[in-house]
Parts: sequence; C-alpha cells; structure tokens
Amino acid sequence: MTLSRHDDLSLRHVLSVPSSKPDDAEMPLVILMHGRGADANDLADLAPMIDGGYRFVFPNAAKPFEPMPGYSFGWSWFDGWPPEGDSIVQSRTKLLALIDELVERYPTPEGKIAVSGFSQGGMMAIDVGFRTKQKIAGIVVMSGAIYEADMPDLRARRELPMLLIHGTEDEMIPVLDARRTRHILEEHGLTPEYHEFPMGHHVTPESMEVVADFLRRCFSDSMK
Repeated sequence: MTLSRHDDLSLRHVLSVPSSKPDDAEMPLVILMHGRGADANDLADLAPMIDGGYRFVFPNAAKPFEPMPGYSFGWSWFDGWPPEGDSIVQSRTKLLALIDELVERYPTPEGKIAVSGFSQGGMMAIDVGFRTKQKIAGIVVMSGAIYEADMPDLRARRELPMLLIHGTEDEMIPVLDARRTRHILEEHGLTPEYHEFPMGHHVTPESMEVVADFLRRCFSDSMK
C-alpha cells in the first residue's frame, strides 16, 4: 500500500490506497481515527491487515495532547474521559466537514463508507458516524465507548451495522464501558456485533481479523 500526507482539508490526514490502484480510482472508503497522544500515522500499519481493496484515510486530531501544563505529545480529539467542555464538539465539526470533503475529493461508491476508530477515535466514530449526512456502511469501535452526555439520534439509523471490540484487560478504558455501550445501543434498537479479547488497550491480529471480516460484510451488504 502507498501512503501520502495531505494538509489542505478540514483536518490533516494520511491517505493509504492499495499499491495496485491509482489514488483517483473508485473504491470503498474507510476512515480510521487514532487515540489520545497519537497522530495520523499511528494506525496506518493496520491498513494491510484489514484491507479488501479500500481507500483508507487516517485523520489527525487538531488539538495537541497536553498531559501536563507546558508539556505535550501527539494529538487528542477531546479533553478528559468522558469529554470535558465543548472539546468534542470542536472535533465533531471538523470531522463532519472532513467526511464531506473526502467524498467530494475521492471517488467513493454511494454508501460504501466505514467510520472507525481506536480509543478516543472510537468514541468519535460513534459521534460522527450517526451524525454525518453521508450514507454509512458501518461503524467500528476498537477499545472505545459512547459519549452518553451528548449522544446522536441512534434510532434514526438503528439498522446501521456496528462492531464493538474491547480487551478484557484494558487498563485505560474498562471493558465495562464497552459493555455499557453495547447495552445503550441495544436499548435504542441497534444490534451491534460485540467481541471481547483477552488483551489490554491495543489491537491484536485476532481482533483485526474480526474487523476485516466485518468490513467485507458491510461493503458487500451496502451493494444490495
């Protein structure tokens, strides 16, 4: 796969396409958002593990992550956990604009967009996946959870395929948060696919196999 960096849209992002295809070829779009303290390059290595001929976009959060005053590393989608103030609203606005810009720039079959993320990025995947005006094929949340204080209208897209993956030994976001997210989604009429793995706050080849299979099914179903 080939990688390129782009700085001219609402958010900087890294683009990854199969090496056998040109950048302007029509293909499904997978948006994958990093976690706190990381950047757009952090998850790029996952693309070959879950690729099925897709275009991958890895957005870079706009807010520097500052674990203490005067010291920062990486980037963050919002402050705190759960989000503090309006920090998540700022990222939501930029991500929704970015999704529209990506569809305009890159040839994408209608309905063949997956919104996904890890940790903070997983929360953002739920947040914008249910709010974007674009037709979405599925949402993937890895080691993340839903933001209960400001939820989108989940019932409006209760047929939307969702995949939740979490580690039972996650030391950053307890697995109880993922189980609660599943419960909330089900209360609103959704039937998320849910998997727990004996892992911490990371991914494994086994969890990525589940993601790859989910994406294949989502993009196949979106053609019906």
